[in-house]
Amino acid sequence: MDFLAKLNPEQKEAVTYLKGPLLILAGAGSGKTRVLTHRLAYLVGQGVCAPWAILAVTFTNKAAGEMKTRVGRLINRSVDGLWVGTFHSICARILRKEGYLLGYQRDYTIYDENDKLALMKKVMGDLAIPERRVPVKAVISRISSSKDSLVGPEEYQKMAYDFFEKEVARIFNLYQQELLKNQAMDFDDLIFNSVKILSGNKKVLDDYGHKFQHILVDEYQDTNRAQYMLVKLLSQSHRQLCVVGDDDQSIYGFRGADIRNILEFEKDFPEAKVVRLEQNYRSTGVILECANQVVKNNAGRKGKELWTDNPKGDNVSLWCAWDERDEAEKICRAIKEHWTKGSLKDCVILYRTNAQSRALEDSLRRAAVPYLIVGGLKFYERKEIKDILAYLRVVVNPADAVGLKRIINIPPRGIGDTSLSRIESYAAERGISLFSALKENGQVPGLGPGIKSAAGGFAKDMEKLIALKDSLNAQELITKVIEQSGYIKFIGSQYLDKVEADSRTENVQELASAANEFCGRSEDKSLPAFLAEVSLVADIDRWNDSAEAATLMTIHNAKGLEFPQVFIAGLEEGLLPHRASLDTIEELEEERRLFYVAITRAQSKLTLCWAMSRRHFGGLMQSSPSRFIAELPRENLNDDSPISEKQTSDFPGEFQEGTSQTQAKGLKGKRVHHEIWGQGRVVEAEGDGDDVKLSIVFSGGVKKKVMAGFVEFI
Repeated sequence: MDFLAKLNPEQKEAVTYLKGPLLILAGAGSGKTRVLTHRLAYLVGQGVCAPWAILAVTFTNKAAGEMKTRVGRLINRSVDGLWVGTFHSICARILRKEGYLLGYQRDYTIYDENDKLALMKKVMGDLAIPERRVPVKAVISRISSSKDSLVGPEEYQKMAYDFFEKEVARIFNLYQQELLKNQAMDFDDLIFNSVKILSGNKKVLDDYGHKFQHILVDEYQDTNRAQYMLVKLLSQSHRQLCVVGDDDQSIYGFRGADIRNILEFEKDFPEAKVVRLEQNYRSTGVILECANQVVKNNAGRKGKELWTDNPKGDNVSLWCAWDERDEAEKICRAIKEHWTKGSLKDCVILYRTNAQSRALEDSLRRAAVPYLIVGGLKFYERKEIKDILAYLRVVVNPADAVGLKRIINIPPRGIGDTSLSRIESYAAERGISLFSALKENGQVPGLGPGIKSAAGGFAKDMEKLIALKDSLNAQELITKVIEQSGYIKFIGSQYLDKVEADSRTENVQELASAANEFCGRSEDKSLPAFLAEVSLVADIDRWNDSAEAATLMTIHNAKGLEFPQVFIAGLEEGLLPHRASLDTIEELEEERRLFYVAITRAQSKLTLCWAMSRRHFGGLMQSSPSRFIAELPRENLNDDSPISEKQTSDFPGEFQEGTSQTQAKGLKGKRVHHEIWGQGRVVEAEGDGDDVKLSIVFSGGVKKKVMAGFVEFI
């Protein structure tokens, strides 16, 4: 086939090997995506198997769409029927068909993090477990990691050994019952339940094992226990499994990713072929040398040495700044200078934590430099979008109590908390859904005539929309919901600021446009299919990489991307490596891999930045350069800001070692910035050291209590 001629020998071997399990160790910039798409094209183009007999798993929906398009172009034919998508989207699709084995209807709802939080709080309230005793976010984290490890509520209960674990066990059990009652699953359930069905039902497993004759998995180094088991189950009959990954880019341990899955692949598949892709097509020789010198300090790796035919290129720049503002100014000036002779979209600023973006944003705004942030407020998390999506979810799944409670008074219908509580109690006593209870409003004790009329009217309006579910496509139904709900008029009455009202109205209209675009490209144009896709959208899927703007993102979000000019900010001890990752060798090695990923995003120009001081807990704290800087080859660095003894003595007086022990008494009245709630003012502060708790009033009058370490003082 002609397209094979463009591959190097190792790439060609990876594409054409068909004798069993295959592990492709693909170094950064080594053409991994090319190998994956060419292998898919080879399987279909050579008639090895039909498109619908292939399962290809990627880590973003965007990558899945691009892969399918590229394969079609390579072989100049349709690849309809090819199963390509993320683990979650593949499992969501399986569960639409097989979920009945666990008691789920086809059109179940996928709960996002906010829905999960709302349901978890309800469960804890039903069990009379106060949040001050058992933090709800700690419970969510524990249950999520348990599902990733394929530990269900029954197994968890057997393993619970202390007070917290036993309380989590109680919550876990009821939480899963409530999910089923609402005909809903959270993200973790998608893979957990798929594995449960496949491992517990031989016929279903045989059906899918026979269907998927070839399985390809991208980014295998970032799979967790549940994902590993899913792949193992689906491939166990034919063992035609091809996994692609790079152990040096395993950076999601905090999400449950297990690097052992790739390091020990040959233990599960002793007959596996291993192909190493070590030629880098992305970066200059100097950048590659820096990356190799850093990552070789990790013990937990299979080992490879990237090389390139690209020019050696410029040395890596190492900058030292006084503080985060000076750091931001230096980076901003460099980007503006590049803008005079090149494109802003060449430039990306990478950082370890989202909180670091504020100083960078401030500087770029002052300099009138357009920028985009990947990982800021997501489109589908805006209030008006979540409101309309809640309407749509109830249309698809009337049993979804979380969605129903969100919209029962939007626009206002006079159904207050007390009345809603009575309707919920009625539903619980009779074992019916909240929606069914609304329809039986006349029998609910304690409801006045006006409330009964409002509840009944709302139920009838929703039933009209539900009746259209199977006859209208996603875009048509969304248009109906927006019209019938009166939501646009509600926006006008709710937000007196015309600019804000218009912006929110445009967002709602954009949702309809998104549905229109979905219907134009999708085989399944139904509302359930659209909601399934929306629920699984990642930050990176909505990033507009063609915009004339600099990009800001965390290093974690940058994996798989490349830019001509990369700035890495905050290269300090406590940030990279992060202070929370210094307890074990394994965690430190993951931080080093994170730095390696950041370095290898750069094509031609790389700049590393660290600041001698950084504002933290209301004062300046002295910083020291990251230990990873010392691992870089000095001959490849232009270090133009060495720290002299005089400079060190010139630090501001407030900047002392003891500043890390925060004193609550000095914080009241200070202005702060929180990455989720924005700017606010401290009204109360208590505790000291690492345990300072702040009561903060944010814009809009929202009052929150947060640990001081989670805000930045401004």
